[in-house]
Amino acid sequence: MINCILIEDEPLAKQGIERHLAEIPFCNLHQSFDNAIQALPYVMANKIDLIISDINMPGLNGIDFLKSLSKKPQFIFITGMADYAADSYDLEVFDFIRKPYTFDRLMKSLLRFREQLSKQQLTGANAKSGFFTLKDNYMNYLIPYEQIQYIEGDREYIKINTVEKQYLTINSLKKIINVLPSELFMRVHKSYIVNVELVKAVGPDKLMMRGSIKDIPLGVTYRDEVFKKWNLH
Repeated sequence: MINCILIEDEPLAKQGIERHLAEIPFCNLHQSFDNAIQALPYVMANKIDLIISDINMPGLNGIDFLKSLSKKPQFIFITGMADYAADSYDLEVFDFIRKPYTFDRLMKSLLRFREQLSKQQLTGANAKSGFFTLKDNYMNYLIPYEQIQYIEGDREYIKINTVEKQYLTINSLKKIINVLPSELFMRVHKSYIVNVELVKAVGPDKLMMRGSIKDIPLGVTYRDEVFKKWNLH
């Protein structure tokens, strides 16, 4: 199910889009708004998969509204303003639909979005239920991702700290970060990768972890990405 909102200042256009969305069984329209300023508090307080919006609106246009969001849902713009197509492309907007549009055009766009959303949800589910394989002598250890607390690099070795024990193996953080699911793991220092679900607090130079896990240093090189992930300032 696609959870979406609609932003459209033209009453007839708004009614038409609402009617079309109501005919699409996998689309759940939560709210409709007359302009972006009205929609802003709702977007900030709720988890939305998709925003369907006009661009040329009073007060705050759709492009500037998208730019203002620190945590950005996907957007489909439905507009008569072709001049904004390049801006939409630069902002990686999911789709740009020209007015007057057809129901078929909107349906095709939402079908593509549903397919993308399903793949993302499946990837996230697989990541959380998956495991990391580590070979030690003749044994292949299956380490569930959720049990990995952090990974520490030590020259040509890495230490994988888990709930049960610490594993030591020849590898590098640069290689291992590429095989771990990005939804669960993040490099935060030249010598550390952390399980993001176990981060309790973020400071300017360290991460406080949950439970009895030691604090993890936060490298200057990685600080911007870490702060961006949790929308910190």
